[in-house]
Amino acid sequence: MQYLIYSIQMFEKGTLYVAVAENMNYANDSSHNCILIFYSFSVDGDQVLVTGLYADSPNAMVREAAYRIYLHPDKHQEYLLSEMLSSRHELAQLCGFPTFSHRALKASTAETPDTVNQFLDIMTQRLHKRAAVDFDVMKKLKAATNTGSTEEDLAPWDTPYYTHKVKRDWLQVGSTEFSPYFSLGTCMEGLNILTNSLYNISLISDELAPGEVWAPDVYKLAVFHEREGLLGHIYCDFYERPGKPNQDCHFTIRGGKELPDGSYQNPVVVLMLNLPTPCWSNPSLLTPSMVDNLFHEMGHAMHSMLARTRYQHVTGTRCSTDFAEVPSVLMEYFAADPRVVRTFAKHFQTQECMPEEMLVRLCASKHLFAASEMQVQVFYSALDQRYHGSHPLEGSTTSVLAELQKQYYGIPYVPNTAWQLRFSHLVGYGAKYYAYLLSRAVAAWIWQTYFEADPLNSFSGERYRQECLAHGGGKPARELVADFLGREVTPENLANSLINEIDSKNEHINRIRQ
Repeated sequence: MQYLIYSIQMFEKGTLYVAVAENMNYANDSSHNCILIFYSFSVDGDQVLVTGLYADSPNAMVREAAYRIYLHPDKHQEYLLSEMLSSRHELAQLCGFPTFSHRALKASTAETPDTVNQFLDIMTQRLHKRAAVDFDVMKKLKAATNTGSTEEDLAPWDTPYYTHKVKRDWLQVGSTEFSPYFSLGTCMEGLNILTNSLYNISLISDELAPGEVWAPDVYKLAVFHEREGLLGHIYCDFYERPGKPNQDCHFTIRGGKELPDGSYQNPVVVLMLNLPTPCWSNPSLLTPSMVDNLFHEMGHAMHSMLARTRYQHVTGTRCSTDFAEVPSVLMEYFAADPRVVRTFAKHFQTQECMPEEMLVRLCASKHLFAASEMQVQVFYSALDQRYHGSHPLEGSTTSVLAELQKQYYGIPYVPNTAWQLRFSHLVGYGAKYYAYLLSRAVAAWIWQTYFEADPLNSFSGERYRQECLAHGGGKPARELVADFLGREVTPENLANSLINEIDSKNEHINRIRQ
């Protein structure tokens, strides 16, 4: 179904943009055309601008229109993607690899595309029924809230909306309710409590020399160990400002390494976020997702601070992609554990601790619809592997997408859409998108083995530091993980850690709702 947006009408009360859609699902006349009223889309001259998926819109027609228009195929983009994949395949073969995926996975935790594909296939089989339960909940909710809707018409533009709606309605979780308990100061104190408990490390604000930082609101943390002294510095560039890149990230200014005299060159890194700037009446108040991002990026920083490698090109996060995300993802587990959040979540005005029922609801909400959300990540990973596998592709990138979506995902492909042309991870993470899932599997495995029983256990923290973080990329990732966990890194073991987590959290959510 293709939308032909060719007319706009401005109404006196408010601004409504009108577009005509051909063969619309919601058509109610003999010509199969109908008028859509867009409450959210912007306008430029005689054109309606659809700049995103509008996944949070309560209007199903708006969500559908945005999905179909924003993800409409583009021949030039298809050409660019195909050329990139062909060039990567040619490069891999020039370097002696059968495919680009083989080249990208060399020296990774997975090591080979076969291991990745086995992992994804096992996950697909084990997620099928679990994801179907999630989709069934969404279907029933959609049927109950949309006139003329049936339980069979759940679409890809629906899943983000109903996931958010269930979190809001079932668990009464809204960002504004929780933000007063998550001032930046209390969150940093929480991180200090955690790092002190696990590693005997304190995060201490350090003085800045004139001209040392690039913006006046950047501050510097010294990372001190109670016995070993200074381990490194972290520049915290946390607040939003004009011209600043809109992304959360960690990057290295100076890597750690052994020096010729036997001493160690301490690392220097930057954590960059885009948090609300404090005002005269309030400190910077974080949403729950901002708290997760803060903990995630601090996981990268701790990897850099605690690595003790001979060479700086393998220090900290300078390791295989599918292990580099493990420390940061593991920190998200701490941020989702009530025992950890309880140590620092205090109201910025009253200093009262977050009420227990709020705390439980918040932490539980992070695991709603885990199976369906993981299933789509498996699908993305499988698509990335197929694109960077054997060449040439059998058909266009869109036909390959439609084929794999049927195999790996529980929501049907929408004809005449090509979301892969908007999937920028194919550029930056070519053949490595699976690393998100595999890193989460390893992090879940570490959490279940060492921290789930006691997230503030110093013995587990010190062992994790010495056997995982200290090596950076100086020890093969597969060997590092196997030695630390005492089991071989197989597709089955990796899948088990994720499925066990999903089942455990679903049981917990069901108990809360009863």
